[in-house]
Amino acid sequence: MYQFNTKVYYEDTDSGGVVYYANYLKFIERARTNLIQELGFSLRSLSENYDCHFVVKNIHCNYIQSAKLEDELSIKTKFLEIKKASFKLEQIIYREDKAIFESEVLMVNINSKGKPLKIPEPLITAINV
Repeated sequence: MYQFNTKVYYEDTDSGGVVYYANYLKFIERARTNLIQELGFSLRSLSENYDCHFVVKNIHCNYIQSAKLEDELSIKTKFLEIKKASFKLEQIIYREDKAIFESEVLMVNINSKGKPLKIPEPLITAINV
């Protein structure tokens, strides 16, 4: 389980001070990017060294409660399934230890021509540690 902490800024909210619905997807994207970095990689290095580009194929979201301006959020990410060219993640956003957003994300690895590509072995090894 990986954790990424963030805060709700003015730019994340609508005129009522509530997080705009699409911004939850930005929060979990940032958590995924941070996860790759915690595993010892960067998206740029994966692209340059392996022609590896992760794209969202499918996402299922459940909005439980709204986050508001200046809320402290914690995004917890867990690998549910790893295949040759894809992996499925569970990502949950918490505010004060209470889940406010749940998602299941299917990420597919493609090359620069848009074709499915096996996930690099060093990354698989780092995930499985």
